[in-house]
Amino acid sequence: MPIISTLAGGSARGLGGMRTFGPTWDGIVDYLVVAGGGGGGSSASAGFYSGGGGAGGLRSTVTATGGGGSLETTLTLNPLSSYYVTVGAGGAAGASASTGGTGNNSVFNNIVALGGGGGGGGGDSAKQNINGLRGGSGGGGNSTVSTAGAGTSGQGFAGGLGNGTWQVTPQAGGGGGGAGAAGQDAVSAGQGGNGGVGVAVAISGSSVYYSGGGAGVGNTTPSTGGLGGGGNSTFNSGTAGTANTGGGGGVIAAGGSGIVILRYAGSQKATGGTVTTSGGYTIHTFTSSGTFVPTGASVAAKATGGSISTDGTYWYHTFFSSGTFAPTQSLTANILVIAGGGGGGAAGGGGGAGGLLEHSSQSLTVQNYTVTVGAGGVKNFEDKGGNGTNSQFGSLTASVGGGGGGSDYISTAAGENGSNGGSGGGGAQNPTSGGGSGGTATSGQGFNGGSGVNSVPAYGGGGGGGASAAGSIGSGSAGGNGGNGSSAYSSWGAATGTGQNVSGTLYYAGGGAGGSIGSTVGTGGLGGGGNGAFGAGLLSGVNGLTNTGSGGGGGSGAGSGGSGSAGGSGIVIIRYAI
Repeated sequence: MPIISTLAGGSARGLGGMRTFGPTWDGIVDYLVVAGGGGGGSSASAGFYSGGGGAGGLRSTVTATGGGGSLETTLTLNPLSSYYVTVGAGGAAGASASTGGTGNNSVFNNIVALGGGGGGGGGDSAKQNINGLRGGSGGGGNSTVSTAGAGTSGQGFAGGLGNGTWQVTPQAGGGGGGAGAAGQDAVSAGQGGNGGVGVAVAISGSSVYYSGGGAGVGNTTPSTGGLGGGGNSTFNSGTAGTANTGGGGGVIAAGGSGIVILRYAGSQKATGGTVTTSGGYTIHTFTSSGTFVPTGASVAAKATGGSISTDGTYWYHTFFSSGTFAPTQSLTANILVIAGGGGGGAAGGGGGAGGLLEHSSQSLTVQNYTVTVGAGGVKNFEDKGGNGTNSQFGSLTASVGGGGGGSDYISTAAGENGSNGGSGGGGAQNPTSGGGSGGTATSGQGFNGGSGVNSVPAYGGGGGGGASAAGSIGSGSAGGNGGNGSSAYSSWGAATGTGQNVSGTLYYAGGGAGGSIGSTVGTGGLGGGGNGAFGAGLLSGVNGLTNTGSGGGGGSGAGSGGSGSAGGSGIVIIRYAI
């Protein structure tokens, strides 16, 4: 059955009623869904330069799709249903030696294109390890000791690596990944990498490039954004990604907004977006969010608030951020509440997942209910990761934010303990004395974090706990893996386009992996837990996946200058019968 969506304050109209659209339309539509591009990173000071923003993920049924994937299958829509279209905004430009912002997702029905990853921030002696972020396409790295962001299979490619040695100027940033190719590695310590090329798609009637990566920057030679709206970069400045292409931003510049284009054979059979015709097709182009409405849609949902969808049996209201749920009649609902995940520790343990609770068979009346969606825990410089923030529906029991991973940057000899939370953070590694203990989980909401160790040669930090399993203990070869999240709500994820998709099963609230100085990566728990950093360089772990409540990965290395990673924000989903 189709998914029908709308944003907060609107309404969704769904299945039911006796009207039909007519015998001539089979409901088959082609689509192009492009997410917002990532913002370019910001430099700390002269000589330390940043990476370009990754392009927004690109999914298409016409000409070509992103990430080297095969063309996707057309959708068959129900002409009695209306479909909300979300066009993702570009990510913000980095500021004050920070990573660029990740672009926002674009969504049509159950097709979700992921926002491009932000470019890595240019470092200095205190902030040299700001990696590019993963996304639809990944953001470029900022130096040889930083990692570029990974792309998403079938949507886009990874960012390019930076060039230069930590604390030695000059350095140069890598190009952001594009939908058609990876971002270029920085050419030299003075020349940044070009953005990865996008993909040309002819769904609109002419061939147009979308989702080019933003250029990285050095201090001598300008770099070029990828075809498809990627922003250019010159000495410590750049241009924004082009609007409605999903292009990544050049350095210190925002990513371009996304776009959604739909087409079907024959004359016009729906409204929404800008409507044109070409080659026997009717084309609906959405440059901002709106609704695709075939004639005949009827039967409203029983409440407003959040992003509304249906699988034909239940209505779902998904809150990606805080808001208000307002029933228009009395109803009985099940409510899934996941808190923000904990941040990974600097040279330390993985962040614990946010607490996960289902409130079953709740009787709701006609009134406004406050929905609070918790933020992920922050990454901190030379310190443990921050705890995630609580999520809550009305006055029901709150889901507790995930515990931050412990850090080795403390005055005591042993590694720092992970923090308590919904799931516990992992304990830090320590090269001389004992590792820290894992944090304790909240009863009924998650599992404990694993302990860090001082076993050679890796000195692995403990993994953060997940919604369905404890984090693993660190080892002499790698950081401990994060505890797996829950797949009990996979059908909810399929209906709402949320969760981490693993071979068709959707997971939430995975723990972040511990970091280490070894050569093997610690793996984040299923549900969006971030991988731990590894190696002697002072690297950040991977952030927890947004709106899954997953923990961030622990950082690597030893000595001054490291930082952890951020936890993923939480989510609240309300489900009730049609």
